[in-house]
Amino acid sequence: MRTATRKILLIIAISALAYLPLITKFGYTFDDWYLMYAAKAYGAQVFHTIFSVDRPLRAYILIPEYFLFGENPLWYNLSAWAFRVLSALAFGWILRMTWPRRNIETFGMTILFILYPGFLSQFNGIDYQSQMVSLAAAMISIGLTLKAVSDIRTWKRWLWLTISILLGWLYLGLVDYEIGFEFLRVAVIFIFISRMQAGWSRQIKQTFLAWLPYTAIPVAFVFWRIFLFHTERKATDINTQLGAVLISPIGTLAQWALQIIQSTWTVFISAWWQPLYQMRENLQMWSIALALTITLGVIWFIQHLNAIDNKQTDDSRSLREALILGFVAAVVGLIPIILVNREVYFPYFSRYSLVSSAGVSVFLVALLSLTQKKWLVNAGLAILVCAALLTHYANAVNSARQTESMNQFWWQVAWRIPMIEQSTTLIASYPVVSILEDYFIWGPANLIYYPEKVNDAYVQTGIYAAIPSDATLLKVLSRERQEYDSRRNIITYTNYRNFVLLTQPGSTSCVQVIDGKQPELSSNEEPSFVQMAPFSELEHIQVNKDFRDPPSIVFGPEPPRDWCYYYEKASFARQTGDWQSVVGWGTQARSKNLTPSDQIEWMPFLQGYAVQGNIKTLTETARNVTDQGVRQQACTILPNTSGISAAMLEQIKILFCDAK
Repeated sequence: MRTATRKILLIIAISALAYLPLITKFGYTFDDWYLMYAAKAYGAQVFHTIFSVDRPLRAYILIPEYFLFGENPLWYNLSAWAFRVLSALAFGWILRMTWPRRNIETFGMTILFILYPGFLSQFNGIDYQSQMVSLAAAMISIGLTLKAVSDIRTWKRWLWLTISILLGWLYLGLVDYEIGFEFLRVAVIFIFISRMQAGWSRQIKQTFLAWLPYTAIPVAFVFWRIFLFHTERKATDINTQLGAVLISPIGTLAQWALQIIQSTWTVFISAWWQPLYQMRENLQMWSIALALTITLGVIWFIQHLNAIDNKQTDDSRSLREALILGFVAAVVGLIPIILVNREVYFPYFSRYSLVSSAGVSVFLVALLSLTQKKWLVNAGLAILVCAALLTHYANAVNSARQTESMNQFWWQVAWRIPMIEQSTTLIASYPVVSILEDYFIWGPANLIYYPEKVNDAYVQTGIYAAIPSDATLLKVLSRERQEYDSRRNIITYTNYRNFVLLTQPGSTSCVQVIDGKQPELSSNEEPSFVQMAPFSELEHIQVNKDFRDPPSIVFGPEPPRDWCYYYEKASFARQTGDWQSVVGWGTQARSKNLTPSDQIEWMPFLQGYAVQGNIKTLTETARNVTDQGVRQQACTILPNTSGISAAMLEQIKILFCDAK
């Protein structure tokens, strides 16, 4: 087998082992929720509406993929991985054409590029499909540029040039802040031409002439972006973002300089340890063993290449070129991001490191290789590869754990709530997933309860949501009215007077639907939820409707019917006043020896036993209630429950109110 083929197969294999071990366990995350809800309810053409506000070309990626993959996150993640592999192969192609006698170094650069640990959104395959397509298009475009420069046949040169420009417009139309790749295009043209021309002036002149046709890529795009296209998002509005310069030029420039320095440190240094440190608890023995095995395999293969490759050269010029190109390319890749007042930090803004990853990979391998000490090169590369693999494994475990937690949460909601009244606002608390946007809540809720369109005139959700935050708490306490919002042309009307509170105080707790007339709160509950609890309105739950199973393609199969299933069913029965069913669900749970980890979940059963006059079972259950906060709530709530006999009332006082 040819060495080039072996390299390609190894790159594919390494990337598969880095990104695919847990791929079947990844579900929707972040912006996937509103994208998939909108497509489910309003059809794939809704992507035109959604992306019309900032990057309209993205619709042409997601529409065909939605027709191919539907709602299944697995296929999107596999597709994202495939485009990531394609971008790495194209990147390796660029490097081999640029430094043809540095096969070992360019292979190492390609490995670091595809494994770069600073980019943590690989498993967000639906929303980041466009980024992966853009990255592949950018790399192929630059590769074709070198092909055109080197091809002496006129018709082929024009063919490569045309395709290269079209792909250039494609990648910028999908991800505008990747415009920093245009520096990489100019740099490799210069290096390529310097091989054939002598003298700086001649090299620069020929580079300019060769690059001139490709100015159509950034010039045409920037002209369209600034003068022809009107964006509705301030985050992607160049005029809005650059307006800070006019207000405070010195302060803004100083801030940009500081952000460039910080982000440069982040993409070169922090990327190799900070995400891993943040997610270190997710590492498992299998992942550590696999990372070490792959690392040893990569180093062995490089040693094997070293032994058989007769094209290697000791010329340090190419390494100095790579060192300079890599550093400058990484920094230039940050400039468009900094200019719109963004910066790279982990974990949430890791996506901005992707442009710089190419330059970082080139720089680090060149830096190691300049030492001319094979043991140091191998050791350094091994550390980087192993750190990257461990980061991706920890990230994969984190993504799988978040998916499982979200699935469990919404399956429990579906067990508890048959239907939610349209236009209800939900405020929720997840035990694992941070709620950064309101659609982290209304996205899954609508996919269960309102999967079809609710408005023919525009995109509107059936259920709204509010982020659990101090701002939301203030609006609830001040009883603010509904709040209009149009995010990517999806209309919501959050109402802080008509909401239902859903909370899962801990990873082992069940989902608790708070009744403002009778708040029952876990000892682990967030203080803000304690304050909002009296305002939660259960009348927005429609108890006379049929229960709905969450779609398994999104939320996975129904989880085992453990304690939480019986708790949710008992809570629902209590809401309808069916105390006999409450007791029945308790009997079934007792027969299976199921008990809660969160003692507040005994409450519906305690009430059921009290109303039904079952003193024996109430007394037995009370022995399990050792949490003083829960005992105090039982002392307050149970005596105020209608239908309790005088004898039962006395027993309640003895059991929960410390009566002598």
